[in-house]
Amino acid sequence: MTPEKVRVSVGMNPPILLVDNSHTVTLNGAAVVRVEAPSSMKNHAPIDLVTLININQSMSWPAASQTEMPSRLDLLKNAMKFIIRQIGDDDRLAIVAFNDKVIKENTTGILEISGSGRMAIEKKVDGLVAMGDTAFKPSLEHAVKLLDDRADKKRAGFIVLISDGLDGQFKWGDESIAATDPIRGLLRKYPVHTFGLGKAHDPKALHYIANISYGIYSSITDNLDNKFIEALAVCLAGFKTVVAVDACVDIWSNSLMVTRIDPGGYILRGSSGGILVGTLYAGEVKDFIVYFSYRTGSWSGGYYTHLNGIAARATYKEAPGRQSITTDTCNVSLPIHVANSSYPPANPCPPYPMVLQQMVRFKVLDLLMSVLKEFLVLKEEAASAVHGKEGGDDPVLQAIAASLLQRKWKEFKQSDESWKEAPRNFLDLGGIDQDISTMVGILKQGLGVGCIHSWVSSYQMQRATTTGLPGAHMVATGQFRTPAMDAMVQEAHRQLAKEASAQDAGTSIVCKRAVELLDGVNKRFDLWCKLDHDLPRTNQPSSHQEEGHESRDLTAVLRGDINRARQHDIYLAADHAIKQWRSFLASVEKTHGQGPDK
Repeated sequence: MTPEKVRVSVGMNPPILLVDNSHTVTLNGAAVVRVEAPSSMKNHAPIDLVTLININQSMSWPAASQTEMPSRLDLLKNAMKFIIRQIGDDDRLAIVAFNDKVIKENTTGILEISGSGRMAIEKKVDGLVAMGDTAFKPSLEHAVKLLDDRADKKRAGFIVLISDGLDGQFKWGDESIAATDPIRGLLRKYPVHTFGLGKAHDPKALHYIANISYGIYSSITDNLDNKFIEALAVCLAGFKTVVAVDACVDIWSNSLMVTRIDPGGYILRGSSGGILVGTLYAGEVKDFIVYFSYRTGSWSGGYYTHLNGIAARATYKEAPGRQSITTDTCNVSLPIHVANSSYPPANPCPPYPMVLQQMVRFKVLDLLMSVLKEFLVLKEEAASAVHGKEGGDDPVLQAIAASLLQRKWKEFKQSDESWKEAPRNFLDLGGIDQDISTMVGILKQGLGVGCIHSWVSSYQMQRATTTGLPGAHMVATGQFRTPAMDAMVQEAHRQLAKEASAQDAGTSIVCKRAVELLDGVNKRFDLWCKLDHDLPRTNQPSSHQEEGHESRDLTAVLRGDINRARQHDIYLAADHAIKQWRSFLASVEKTHGQGPDK
């Protein structure tokens, strides 16, 4: 059976209607070029995954406000074990622990998963201890070097970066990193998918690192025990279903003038009209807007013609090192009819619904990016006012950002023609409207701008992520998620349910065993107390004492001996119970994974 191929299609305007006129007219329009990855794959293409784990001091903090909850590091270890057990035997994995530097004793090279690889990596994960500060650059450089130094580069390479902290050594962003800085070229070698945990992580830095490398940024600020493993499951499902690498789309027209191409978060390849798409997962769809213009002739009424419209094709490889594949060229013609009428149509180039939908999405992206830029300015001004102290988590700043977003969104809906045109083309954009309203509410609560950065990241790359938005409109459960991602998330939920059940069972077993051991010690104590109680009182006269013999209180001597023997016996019984308890806990932990709460 021949495997499915990547497909390219073009959606353009309906036929253009012109009035009879004796002069030329410039027409402007837009089209969508769609790239569709096959929905299924013949075989899983092996991958090399390098996971960067930030083990700064705050990772030891509780994952929630309750002190009895597990720490963030505990949840991370659990989620990493899910990843280790889900990747294929042909895959390879490296763990890089870092704070403000790479922690070599908790770091591995790129290891084969088959054989003892899983066990060796899990052991490294179990040994992680939270300490120190945070700096991303050393770990990223280390990860790229690991992938660059591979002897076998026939696997697609990916990097995952997990952090709950702020980089104290480097400022991430176009405004602070020079165009010639080597870090830019370094990050473009392999996709870096970033995950921010808790409200105190740096969404701007993690979004920048992901965006420049063609990765995705996920924000997980609450419900970490469920949402973190779900976010990793979405990401891993993509890695396991790679159907194309080094993908590029070429766009051109022989009749129309292509005035602009909007690639979203992707990069245009010079002036050739190409878009660098990179990696495609099975079932993914990418839409790009192509704006064009055309100068008509002096045509009389009744004239009819077909123009060569927008043409597109894609080039890609099924895996690194393989031969390039080029899709068939998709060429859509543009019919033009010149009518006998003195009244020109209001819009001679009405937007195609698919075009209109993508235009609205990209405009909303621009709006949110402008809000984030203004928030950054406010943050920097606040930081300088307090002599360099970070002000990004200031609820006052977030309240200002909420008001700004609310005002700009209201103005957009009132003034943007594309937004107003959508209902007339039967397009439902209510999900976007609800997302923006939810973002305003989150900012008013002081929960950070991570939800905006992750939403922008998802729509820029047209790929599923976790936004931190509650409810059904969270992008990780929305339109960009593929069937493989749905299946992997379900598997993650099953794993969580299984662990919860095992935790309950383990807790019940532990409680029962604890009662048994304590009951054994208590019974020995009761026996000694009974023996002590049965002795006659110290001053009771004895009929067996000889006259004239020096008085001696045998009962007191016996009671003293019994007390000493009792203390020694209870000590031995308690020591034996403690040893049995420790041995029992070790066996429970081995059987149930993490074991019950101690």
